Amino acid sequence: MKKLSLIALCLTLFMGASFAQSIEDLKAQRDEKAAQQAELQGQADALAGEVASLDDQIVKLSGWQTGLNGLLGLAFAKNDKWQSIANNNSSSAFNVGITAFANKNTDAYFWNNKGILNKAWQDVDKAGESGDDGLFDQENSTADIVNIASLYGFKLSDNFAVSALGELNTSVNDFLKIGTFDIGVGATWTPISNLVVVMHPLNYHYAFGNGGEGAMGAKIRADYTQGITVAGKGMAWSSTFTTFLPYKELDPSLFEWTWLNNLSFSIWNGIGVGVGLGLRGAEFEVAKSNGKADTQLFYTVGLSYGF
Repeated sequence: MKKLSLIALCLTLFMGASFAQSIEDLKAQRDEKAAQQAELQGQADALAGEVASLDDQIVKLSGWQTGLNGLLGLAFAKNDKWQSIANNNSSSAFNVGITAFANKNTDAYFWNNKGILNKAWQDVDKAGESGDDGLFDQENSTADIVNIASLYGFKLSDNFAVSALGELNTSVNDFLKIGTFDIGVGATWTPISNLVVVMHPLNYHYAFGNGGEGAMGAKIRADYTQGITVAGKGMAWSSTFTTFLPYKELDPSLFEWTWLNNLSFSIWNGIGVGVGLGLRGAEFEVAKSNGKADTQLFYTVGLSYGF
């Protein structure tokens, strides 16, 4: 009986040791396979990134790249006998901003087209005052910008090209009544993929309004775009700076500059918050104060959508 008990004990210990050994072996095999899987997954991710990069390069070299970003803002406010505010009034504001581009880039040439539109209105109605103008009356306009440009370049190298540019800068309500038009030739420099700098010493500049006047001069334009990811959310910035330097002195001067920016933060499926900001200086468009031309300014905030 003692022998049988001893044999049973030995068998139990052996089976327990064998079972423990099999678990350890399985865990070791599992860890080995998991490491192999992680390594293969890393290689697959790297290959997927390379494939996506090659696809982007193929698209850039063989077809058109297009994009559009829109901004829409709408706000209403009303005060009716609020104690700390003396005037009873209501206000409404609406703004829209659109930036669109269509670019083609090949080994021999590029053709870049860009359009910017910003239009905003704000209306304040004070109680007891008569007036039948609506929100979209021209007198309530707070921003009105249309900028369209088309740039063609024949490449001399990866970063330099001889180029021709046509640019129109005007407004929606006073289309071709105020604003400027440029057409000229020169060189374009692309130091990095998302920056295009135009330098055209042979440029004809025409200013609309007050009978219209034109002059030869130098045209400089820079377009910059940047898209980054912050905390898993996309942020896009499009900036355009354009200026004209006349060779002939006129009174008022035809020298002018414009800097337009559109910034958008994506929150969900391309929808987010957008900001539009513009600065402009043009002596022939505004009255002088203290011997200097007033700087024009606008900014808009609202919902944005980009694709």
